Amino acid sequence: MSSRRSDTQAPSPAAPPRTDGGGVLPYRPGGQGVAASGWWDTLKANLPVPVVILVVALVAPSFERWLGTYNARIAMLVGFNVVLAVSLQLINGFSGQFSLGHAGFMMVGAYLAAYPAKYHSNRLTDPGSALWFYLSLGVVAVAAAGVILGVFLLVRMSRKLHPVLPTVLLVAVAVWVVADLSEGSRLDEPPARYVWSRGIVAVQRAFAWLIAHGGAAARLSEALPVAARAPAGYVVLLVGAGLFAAGTGLIVGIPALRLRGDYLAIATLGMAEIIRILIQNSEPLGGALGLTAIPKYTNFAWLYGFTVVTVVVVWRVAYSARGRAIMAVREDEVAAAAVGINTTAQKVLAFVTGAFFGGCAGAMYALHERSITPSTFGMARSIEIVVMVTLGGLGSISGAVLAAVILTLLPEVLRGVSDYRMIIYSLMLVVMMLLRPQGLLGGRELWPRRRGPKPDAAATDDRDDLERTAGATAR
Repeated sequence: MSSRRSDTQAPSPAAPPRTDGGGVLPYRPGGQGVAASGWWDTLKANLPVPVVILVVALVAPSFERWLGTYNARIAMLVGFNVVLAVSLQLINGFSGQFSLGHAGFMMVGAYLAAYPAKYHSNRLTDPGSALWFYLSLGVVAVAAAGVILGVFLLVRMSRKLHPVLPTVLLVAVAVWVVADLSEGSRLDEPPARYVWSRGIVAVQRAFAWLIAHGGAAARLSEALPVAARAPAGYVVLLVGAGLFAAGTGLIVGIPALRLRGDYLAIATLGMAEIIRILIQNSEPLGGALGLTAIPKYTNFAWLYGFTVVTVVVVWRVAYSARGRAIMAVREDEVAAAAVGINTTAQKVLAFVTGAFFGGCAGAMYALHERSITPSTFGMARSIEIVVMVTLGGLGSISGAVLAAVILTLLPEVLRGVSDYRMIIYSLMLVVMMLLRPQGLLGGRELWPRRRGPKPDAAATDDRDDLERTAGATAR
């Protein structure tokens, strides 16, 4: 899908496709075959990214001091919102889904970075123990997920006996689980008949046993130079939290992304609320009071360096061959499936990628704020991120960045009229949606797209411009 030829244009007989090593090179007008890019071209194409990150790292300390405490905090909030909005743009804008659960992924990342940072990383100076925490948690999570998946597969197989039987069994299993956990949670040592309660106890004991036998992880940390331990620990926490958020997105996305429109929005909103309630009732994670005394390490350089990485990765995914497949699913899912695109796989890929960066944003937020509570990641937070994506323009990365900056700064600018600040803020959003419903930038970008065939206008350009052009052509 990365290149197309006009339906009316016949291939030139004087310039047939050339082959190289048995593979057919793409044909372009002028009879020139395009060879695969070598490592040098790849290096040159990616060279600006580490250069920009290096410049950000060098300039950030002085810039943060120049801003002052208050303005620096606002700038940090801008950075968090940019990462969240750009990552959600891949889901809502490019894949055409409507997710209202992005705060849930942020919450998973925040808590799964804050907890090991506080209890298993020795204030970020023991990256080996933090890594062992994620490995241990991953082992028990995969084992538990395997058991649950087996139960669902057995329920699904029952449809061979009767089409209605899976629904009946699913309801029965749900009632069984709720009754088992409600009764078994009152007992210190549940009897054998409480299968699910005993299963949870077994998972907790397995996790504790793995953590207790991770002595080699401390020796791994000791092998690192002292100056490198804190940055390495921070990276381990960031990537580990992001991967678990991506895993949560995979578990939610595989069944939920078979839904569309409002049904998907309700499913993702329910997922976010389930995550919030589970964490709110988890004693090790602090319950409703959350976690405090979290080691602080996120600063201006780390946040904006990661912001650059997020924007570049989402930009490359969106305007690649894979991104064209994702946008094809958005434009017409039936037509995309007809040409051989696995529509569910493309939607899940976008969902998991967005969840990863949302989890990383939550991890950086937790390691900056030093205290987090479940109420911070409620439904209002998800809606706030969706508003940023919609205001910037669906399908525009630069629009998401611009809207995140505007909507973060606007409440602070309106502090002079504090009594009417939120009323003015809401009215401005309503007026904006009435006057320009396609968002600030529509589907356009403020920077060039990736080199290669120009994407379809319908997939990325301003929809109003397309309608005007179509009307003029018809006349």
